[in-house]
Amino acid sequence: MAEDGEYVAHEDVATFQVEGKNQHEKLKAYEEVEAIRGNTMEDGQELHKMPMWQQLKDVMFSDRGGKLYLAIIRGDLEVNKTKLEHVVDRVGQLESATDEQIREIGSEPGFISPVGLEKKVTVVADVSLKTVRNMYGGANKKNLDAFNMNIDRDFAAHKEADIAMAKEGFAAPDGHGKLIEKRGIEVGNIFQLGYHYSKLMKEATFADRDGVLKPYYMGCYGIGLGRTMAAVVEHYHDELGIVWPEAIAPYQAQLVSLPGGEKKAEELYQLLTEARVEVLWDDRDIRAGEKFADCDLIGCPVRLVVSEKTKDKVEWKRRSEREAELISVAEAIKRLGGR
Repeated sequence: MAEDGEYVAHEDVATFQVEGKNQHEKLKAYEEVEAIRGNTMEDGQELHKMPMWQQLKDVMFSDRGGKLYLAIIRGDLEVNKTKLEHVVDRVGQLESATDEQIREIGSEPGFISPVGLEKKVTVVADVSLKTVRNMYGGANKKNLDAFNMNIDRDFAAHKEADIAMAKEGFAAPDGHGKLIEKRGIEVGNIFQLGYHYSKLMKEATFADRDGVLKPYYMGCYGIGLGRTMAAVVEHYHDELGIVWPEAIAPYQAQLVSLPGGEKKAEELYQLLTEARVEVLWDDRDIRAGEKFADCDLIGCPVRLVVSEKTKDKVEWKRRSEREAELISVAEAIKRLGGR
């Protein structure tokens, strides 16, 4: 969504670009050094006193069949598993690899490196690795780190793609505008299933322009009732409570009976019900102020009040308006669309 030059993207859409760092720096010779440290990225940064963006982040995943996938990315970014799953056509199947799986291929948790692992795992490199040179990180052995690692020289990737979690400040592809982080409400879900299920189904194919049969790319969606209502409340409210739009309000009106109007309220409630008007009747024995406050909080489109003062009429007030007016019962039913 673009608004006034601001760009907003879902985190699994390859839309934005990361800022360049030192991609023009001269390549240095690869070397390995002893590194007595913990297993985290922060431990590596603290030991070597180098920026996080220059550290190579290696995240190992496994599919349900035990095949390993190594996602490599710039240290100041995070791997988006959904993007990665689409790149390797394993939608919804990847999980973090176990320490045992990592050690079985000759590496070490916390010290993983793509150098030398190309024939053992599928290496997927994020496009951010093109923005930095002479990276540092693990060397596949405990307490051993490598310096001056460079993609396409010291290691190769089977696939290169955008697998980074979107972050505020990413540049748009055309260079205009930055990614702006904003709060939102998830009303519905869209699941990109890829080719996983269509490949499992018999003849779930189509003929492309060359007449070649290919599997369908599948997806599904769902709209949650609870989330939809929450989104409406988030948008339609004021300092007093909810302001339901008439089209989706749980009740068309809330009837409030005050002292002296109890019998009239009962008659009005019966007439409204017979006219098929959805009405919520507050007949509690509490103060008028409490009833009005709760009425505003619940937020029905119309408030109807009967009391000793209203006599044979009814006080009509819309939730979205400040002023009230006295009208006849017949007029109230007519305005509410009663039949």
